Amino acid sequence: MIYSASRRTDLPRFFADFIVGKVARSRKLEAIVFWTKDPRNFINHEGLAKVIDDYPAIIQLTITGLGGSEWEPDVPHFEDFFESLRLLGKRLPRGAIMWRFDPVIVDNYIYKRYRAVQELLTSALGEVNEVTISFPDPYRKVTKRLRESGLAFPELDKIKEREVTENLLELGCGISGNDNFTIHSCCEPHLLDIPGVVQAKCVDGERFDRLYGTSFGKMDKDGGQRPTCGCVKSTDIGSYEQACMHRCRYCYARPEE
Repeated sequence: MIYSASRRTDLPRFFADFIVGKVARSRKLEAIVFWTKDPRNFINHEGLAKVIDDYPAIIQLTITGLGGSEWEPDVPHFEDFFESLRLLGKRLPRGAIMWRFDPVIVDNYIYKRYRAVQELLTSALGEVNEVTISFPDPYRKVTKRLRESGLAFPELDKIKEREVTENLLELGCGISGNDNFTIHSCCEPHLLDIPGVVQAKCVDGERFDRLYGTSFGKMDKDGGQRPTCGCVKSTDIGSYEQACMHRCRYCYARPEE
């Protein structure tokens, strides 16, 4: 069994004790995929640090460069956890920390933000040859919240999304010095014919197999996700009732206010 911790809320940041307790009670757990915007508890929280030592772990780390802005009011700036990220990179196999530039908020500074984040991650982890992206979905309650905050998603058609993706890919290749830099597209099938873009598998059985010698690669696809999702089956241990205090304006998981 693979735990997903969690698509619904930032468990590592706000509910580390919950994760530790859940893991301790499980008899079938084999591996964990974590989702977070703040990796410091993997170093600072003794119980959570032990979990990643004891189980195969992949960390989906979202850094958009918007931390502390109106878009992500209570997300830390990525420079605030640089040292923790550097230490975490030494504890996990290369490729176990997956960077998410997600959602892609297209503004006048998108490429500047992207460059700053990739350069910092490269400094912390040694190299960055891949990133996961998706463009925001205009859920009604999110659109309403943005409007009340004086914000709005830019109006992008699929042609513009392809253009932005191609620009990010070119930038990623240039920063990494690697022409094989890869963008993992999360549920954006119209991007998959761009050379260098592949379908995202955030809960990736093959990656676990490659990094940890597990046998998850032949697991069934997760039928509980969107049809265009490439993830294998996992059990999400989070709940929408576990309030995430990052208060990201674009988050569909936040309750109505």
